[in-house]
Amino acid sequence: MRFTRLSTSIATVYKPSYKHISRRQHTTSSPAAIYHDIWHNEAQPGDTVYVGMSGGVDSSVTAHLLQSKGLNVQGIFMRNWDTRDERGECPSEKDWQDVQRVCQKLDIKCHQVDLVKEYWSSVFSVALDDYARGCTPNPDILCNKEIKFGVLLHEVTRRLGSADWFATGHYARTIRTARCADAALCRGADEKKDQSYYLSRVRSRALRRVVFPLGSLSKTKDVRRIAKYAGLHNADREESMGICFVGEKRRFDQFLAEYIPQTPGDIVAQDGRKLGTHQGLFSKTVGQTAGIPGWQQKWYIYDKDIATNRMFAVQDRLHPLLYTNDIVAESVHWISGSAPKGLETNDESGLDLTAQIRHMQQPQKCTVKRTSADSIHAVFENAQFGVANGQYLVLYDGDHCLGSAVIKQTKPQ
Repeated sequence: MRFTRLSTSIATVYKPSYKHISRRQHTTSSPAAIYHDIWHNEAQPGDTVYVGMSGGVDSSVTAHLLQSKGLNVQGIFMRNWDTRDERGECPSEKDWQDVQRVCQKLDIKCHQVDLVKEYWSSVFSVALDDYARGCTPNPDILCNKEIKFGVLLHEVTRRLGSADWFATGHYARTIRTARCADAALCRGADEKKDQSYYLSRVRSRALRRVVFPLGSLSKTKDVRRIAKYAGLHNADREESMGICFVGEKRRFDQFLAEYIPQTPGDIVAQDGRKLGTHQGLFSKTVGQTAGIPGWQQKWYIYDKDIATNRMFAVQDRLHPLLYTNDIVAESVHWISGSAPKGLETNDESGLDLTAQIRHMQQPQKCTVKRTSADSIHAVFENAQFGVANGQYLVLYDGDHCLGSAVIKQTKPQ
């Protein structure tokens, strides 16, 4: 594989603008010519690239753009959920049909890889254990780490042979720096679509083979227009907003109740009054409305007690118990493989960074200190609402995603 090592700092490198591209509403130029300035220097005509395809417009345009550049493209569809076990709706079969249709249009090979068992053991069962303990995990982050950029890469290489690159339709960017021999992860240029949050646990050795062709594009201004230009049937397909194994028409707590035994417990006020009953610690998360009948004003969950199987609620959404400036997180993962300067030892003063606790959240200023080799302590400039154990604290230095840690403890205001 060919790599271009960049010596400039990560804060200034590779910030292309797509605004001038988006204004070209009427053009006869090919996509390869129009988008020439956004390509990663590493990918070259003739290289083989496997593209993870879901049937949606993003991965379809990814395959089209790579093909337009002269790469040998093959589509890979990952099947990770057995619809026979699902009583609701899961569009995996329809998605596979869409992938086949797009690949036929582009005249490229497509393959389906069955990873149902791997997904169950490495993602779903792990998430279930966390939910049962009252935590709030993110299966999508775990899936990217363990499956899409882990098992899938290995399995595809084993079955089809090695490739120069692996590509997906994520809105993110990778660059090479002197500090990170493999690759550094950066935000996508489209702030409304940036998906670096979901990639914050991916290993650097996997990223070195990855390209994100959509990283410098706008979903609404560029990607859908390219899809129409290419004659792709899914150019106007709506985005899937639900987790595949749940579907978009089901309540998440009802789905979890099919896999986690219900253990009803009390919902209590700060003064100890019983307000109502929950069906299990998994059924509500911190910051969520408690859904207690008989009250005109909403109650909000601010804490859970595993030992007594109780949830605690307050009535005012602005109540200090729902907010925190102080977060302790463990299971730290640094994408580069090592902690950044300022967090290499426990006795350092720390780093001023930004962080996200959930996807699409505006970057939040915080000071991060290392408390052990596996844990960090973050103090935020502004109070954060509804922070739950099990959520991911994703850290950034500018647009550079450093990695993430699992939230273990919060201190109310």
